[in-house]
Amino acid sequence: MNETNCQAFERRGTYQVLTHKLLFSHIIANIRFLKGSAILSYAKGKIVTRRIGFCVLITLLLFSVMSLVAAQDEPVASNLNNPRHIAFDTDGTLYIAEAGQGGDSAGKGPYGAVKYGETGQISALTTDGEQAVIIPNLISMDAAGEIEGVTSVLPTADSLWATLGMGLTEGLKAGQHVSAVVQYDKTSGDIKQVIDLGAFETQNNPDKGSELVSNPAALAFDKEGKLYIADASGNDILTWTEKDGLQVFAVWSAEQGTTQSVPTSLAISPDGDIYVGFLGGFPYDANSARIEVLGADGKLKKTYSKLNFVTDILLATDGTLYAVQLSDAYGDLGFNPDAGSVVKVTDSGTEVVADKLSSPYGIAQSKDGQLFVSTNALGATDSGSVIIVGGA
Repeated sequence: MNETNCQAFERRGTYQVLTHKLLFSHIIANIRFLKGSAILSYAKGKIVTRRIGFCVLITLLLFSVMSLVAAQDEPVASNLNNPRHIAFDTDGTLYIAEAGQGGDSAGKGPYGAVKYGETGQISALTTDGEQAVIIPNLISMDAAGEIEGVTSVLPTADSLWATLGMGLTEGLKAGQHVSAVVQYDKTSGDIKQVIDLGAFETQNNPDKGSELVSNPAALAFDKEGKLYIADASGNDILTWTEKDGLQVFAVWSAEQGTTQSVPTSLAISPDGDIYVGFLGGFPYDANSARIEVLGADGKLKKTYSKLNFVTDILLATDGTLYAVQLSDAYGDLGFNPDAGSVVKVTDSGTEVVADKLSSPYGIAQSKDGQLFVSTNALGATDSGSVIIVGGA
């Protein structure tokens, strides 16, 4: 991935989520009745309504409140820092990858000076609503407001597998890892093994790009236990087993003059097909993202096109394909705020499940069919959350 593409991929927004608990702190109920007139003041700018009858005014007020409530579901998990992919365990626990907020230490990243710290983490939400940090103190890198850290987490019987995104190129201490897949013991949190994607990219450069940068973004296991890894900066899908180590499964060219693909998400169907979601490459033309379906041999079988900034995909238990779209467009100030969505993807196009979301990123389905989505993935400190957007 080139520098412009990489930086644009992680551009941090200044978005804000209103929940039910905060709703009325953002609306000032300052209604004054003066000779049939009324003034309605909002905390963010003032809307003045004059010569409106009392009933009309109250109707408008109720409509505004109801619209805000409908648009912003109360989070089931909150105070997260740049939450990315999420995943359910078999016991109903939801695991959340939090990229963090960088830090105060100065360091060097793939594209120059950065600030970093151990603010990344993996959190868990139990079935009774308890939220806790499971794996703390992971490296988080802040490159001029662009945050990189842990991007995904995948639970298995006794382990948590996580992708740690690109980070420091020098100065890592013992036990600190970037550009890697790490297997953690689910009970103790201890590291069981590290799969070094940065070294693999340096030695092999599968996409033939001019920059040797690895930024692993997503994980999936097939029925045989083979691990599939999407590397957003490597523009490839790698597989890993204890026996064979890392192998190239699929790759998309990043040679000079080509628009890079940036694979961000993975899902595997019951019949073994590999679904890959793509963010799309800079300059991010409208409807340039896509989902590809690859056979077990890596060959392309199908493409769902005309999507925008796909950060995650989900094959629901009923076979429905969902995609999370980070935003609807990219401009001079970065990704459009409050313009993300979750859509159903079919051969005939897309159907909106939820829209007007603040930088949504990951999606997961609970046992009872509800769809959980992480939001404010490019947000301010403690602004991240997980919400429920509907059921399959």
